[in-house]
Amino acid sequence: MKRIVFFGLVFLGFQAVFSQIPMEQNMTNLEKKQSSVLEEKLLKKLKEKGNIENIIFEGENKNFYLFPDSEFSKNCFESWTNPEKPRLSIEKLYFIEKTDSSQNTAKVSRVVRSISTMKGAEYYSNRNKKWDELYHDAYLLKSEKDKTRIPDDLEGSADGKILYCVVDDNSFGDCYYKLNYRESGKEVFVGYDNFEPMKFGLITVAKAGNIKINLDIIEEENHFIVYALVQSFYPKISFVENMMIESINARIDAIFKWFLREMGK
Repeated sequence: MKRIVFFGLVFLGFQAVFSQIPMEQNMTNLEKKQSSVLEEKLLKKLKEKGNIENIIFEGENKNFYLFPDSEFSKNCFESWTNPEKPRLSIEKLYFIEKTDSSQNTAKVSRVVRSISTMKGAEYYSNRNKKWDELYHDAYLLKSEKDKTRIPDDLEGSADGKILYCVVDDNSFGDCYYKLNYRESGKEVFVGYDNFEPMKFGLITVAKAGNIKINLDIIEEENHFIVYALVQSFYPKISFVENMMIESINARIDAIFKWFLREMGK
């Protein structure tokens, strides 16, 4: 009788142990599914399409829905501090598959500070219906007031750095930006804020502080998620609005292609 009870207890013990295995495996699978900064359905769609965009005009009853659940994604929205609401907001998601072990957050941090490598970046000009050079020149400035050219700042972490740059834009000429960086763990954020007016010929298309370009790059197991949010306020003139919509969209894609190119080096 004692043997029966003993073996019964042993059997129940093994049963209890082995019954936990599927549960632990399921928990592991669940954690993997929830490990992305994007919801599962959105991540699946992004992998299939490569990129997704959402365009919101002033006064439209539309919501932002592409932003990742990450530490710095809120910085994208907090960058707009102007009293006027943006006339145009474009949010985009990009998916980048890793191709080698050198592609990590440390490299992302260096790439987004390699401003000089933006020289020669190309974009598709909707106005001219052809590919063209977007930035004829690009470099860091000593400060907002001292526009002396300085080398790229690539040392150490990007976290907390504030830099200044100028890019010679094919359509808007010299565009001056203040760059705000954050970096932590597997995430790098950079926000571009124009500190001088942006002009198209003699027309001011955006006053200082009215163009915000935000990039949030998150490293995951075998890929990167890139979230871009660009917001702008410009004169309520139809041709200016049409030009800004086309120009901003083209420039987001051009900046992404530049980033992709540099990450591949």
